[in-house]
Amino acid sequence: MDNDYAIILENVSKKYRLYKNKKDRMKEALHPLKKKMHKDFYAVKDLTLKIKKGEILGIIGKNGSGKSTLLKLIAGVIEPTNGHIITKGEIVPLLELGSGFNPEYTGLENIYFYCSIMGLSRHETDLKLQEMLDFADIGDFIYQPIKTYSSGMKARLAFAVSVNIDPDILILDEVLSVGDELFRRKSYAKMEEFFKAGKTILFVSHSVQSVNELCTSAILLNNGQILLDGPTKLVTMYYQKMIYSKGDNVNNVLKEISTINNDQNKKNEFISKDSYKNKNNITKKKGDSDVKNNPAIDQEQGIYKSKVSSKAAFYIKEFKPKSTIIYSDYDVEIANVCIKTFDGRLVNHLVSGADFVLHFVINFNVAFKDINVGVSFKDEKGIILSGLSTRNSNLIISEVSKGDSLSVEFNFTCHFTRGIYYLDIGVNEVNRSDLSFLIKHDDVLNFKLIEEKETRFHNWGIIDLNINPKIVLNRI
Repeated sequence: MDNDYAIILENVSKKYRLYKNKKDRMKEALHPLKKKMHKDFYAVKDLTLKIKKGEILGIIGKNGSGKSTLLKLIAGVIEPTNGHIITKGEIVPLLELGSGFNPEYTGLENIYFYCSIMGLSRHETDLKLQEMLDFADIGDFIYQPIKTYSSGMKARLAFAVSVNIDPDILILDEVLSVGDELFRRKSYAKMEEFFKAGKTILFVSHSVQSVNELCTSAILLNNGQILLDGPTKLVTMYYQKMIYSKGDNVNNVLKEISTINNDQNKKNEFISKDSYKNKNNITKKKGDSDVKNNPAIDQEQGIYKSKVSSKAAFYIKEFKPKSTIIYSDYDVEIANVCIKTFDGRLVNHLVSGADFVLHFVINFNVAFKDINVGVSFKDEKGIILSGLSTRNSNLIISEVSKGDSLSVEFNFTCHFTRGIYYLDIGVNEVNRSDLSFLIKHDDVLNFKLIEEKETRFHNWGIIDLNINPKIVLNRI
């Protein structure tokens, strides 16, 4: 039902005329035969999209892919050349922060001016004014002309005004990076309020981690068209794969994306990637063979009775990621990726507080210099929780020859709490000028935390900091 959607775009295009110079524009306008002196450029082309109410949609793509144009079309800043756009509810676009301010007005005058444009009466603005001032936190500068503000102060004020208008639809274009660290945290906290309130949010960012953390779904734009839409992590992974690929590998990525677009089951795998199946395609539960035969599990409670020892950890063959992405422009291979205990046992169900070894092999069929190897530990949203590279550890392999293999081990103490986690592995040359990896595996391995270390207390969150409370009651 269309009533379920906050934004509907049907075959929307935005075309611009590109001229080599100003003279060509004039020649075309005055030519008696109306000779064409321009090239047509489609910033957005034949784009159809439906965004549900309460959806937090991430929009990603390379520079020039049409992200900002799409947002401006939805916000009504520009009109489409073709197609129809339907929006339901009040829209506040945070595109170019402060662009709607008059530099001659004071900050306070600009608040009333901007709110009037957004349809608020003076009385409604009065009711929200103190909240806006507190959020911007620019002190007495609020009484000074905007032209005296730094770019950061202007952005803070614009952000504070926009987010406190309480829109139905919020459009964000790379604006959560404004201000200092404290202001950025305040900005994210405000966004969390919008998420919990069920607002519809469009979020453009080049930060994959931010999109994974904030968004419920995503689209990948390329040349003004949607290449891929679906679960956030799936879309961001293919975005990364595109930007790191070169030459013919780009076409291979596009073919993979086309295959996924025609296979809803592949998209669904990223929605339920945390489940693992037995041969009968039934999720393993307490009492199934792999669990029942493991002495580390208390069958009555379904939990682990373990002190900080890797002996309680165990391995289930079927527990593997379904979201693995491999991209490489070179003849390099990462193989035999696994987690082991220090006595050599293969494990993928770990115990918090115990020590483990991430092991893998890198095979080189081409010679390289100054090799750097990195690993990242991520949660299910793709947010990096921890990571390390050999370069940061002052351990750089100065040279490898064709046919060489590197056996790599990263020892780590597992301080995660209950949950499922994923690993990325990447290999690059330290002195390369571009961002490309020799090879990179995303979600190459997953592991599950089955129990925190034995304690009287129960930590929550992601990382176990071994928090122990102490309270002293003093009475008069």
